[in-house]
Amino acid sequence: MRTTIILLFTLLFAGSQQTWAQLKPAKRYKTVYETASYENDGMIKIGLGWANKTIKVPNGGQAPGVVTLTKAFNSVWPTYVVDGILKAAANPNFKEAKDEEYGGGTIVDRPNGYLCEDAGGSDGENMEACVWKRDNGHRLFAIQVSSNCDPDFSVICFYDYDPATQTLTPESSPVDTYQPKEGRDYRFTLPRHGKDFIITEMIHNDQVNLSSIYKFDGKKHVYSSQKSEHYD
Repeated sequence: MRTTIILLFTLLFAGSQQTWAQLKPAKRYKTVYETASYENDGMIKIGLGWANKTIKVPNGGQAPGVVTLTKAFNSVWPTYVVDGILKAAANPNFKEAKDEEYGGGTIVDRPNGYLCEDAGGSDGENMEACVWKRDNGHRLFAIQVSSNCDPDFSVICFYDYDPATQTLTPESSPVDTYQPKEGRDYRFTLPRHGKDFIITEMIHNDQVNLSSIYKFDGKKHVYSSQKSEHYD
């Protein structure tokens, strides 16, 4: 399995003054975007700049759905894979299509606030997005985009949606403090069902997936437990 290259950016807060994330990943992450040949790649641009920019959500209202929030994100940070799923979502009756050749498929699950494009065993691009309702009337929105090759790359972004301003504002998440073991592959999973955010490390020598589970408390995701699962 390829090692996923993750760009993580940390939002720092001092009192009520918000400081934007530094556009430099933690030292433990490889910086594929430093390669000049990738400088125009849409995902690289997201990795370099998402944490520095708020996003207006046209007609967001009090309770925008995952499609509306994803469309607003893609208007600022466009990628081929998100373009594709938004085309599918333009049909209000579309729900799911499976890819029989490569596995994976396309999901537009409006009731559960979840979108997914899974390239399966192909060399295509992937995306996930979901939305949680916060206790204060805001929404928490997360979107992840990734490529299986050239470059093997993933970036995940978390935002607060404020209905008063109809604005998405970048914010911190469990990925900012996550400490993977040296040399292990890992992945982030957004929920279609339930509210848990999961970070999974793949321990290939022992054929074990080790998952850290973060529960949503109505405001943010808080570490809850860890489970291991063997695979063949």
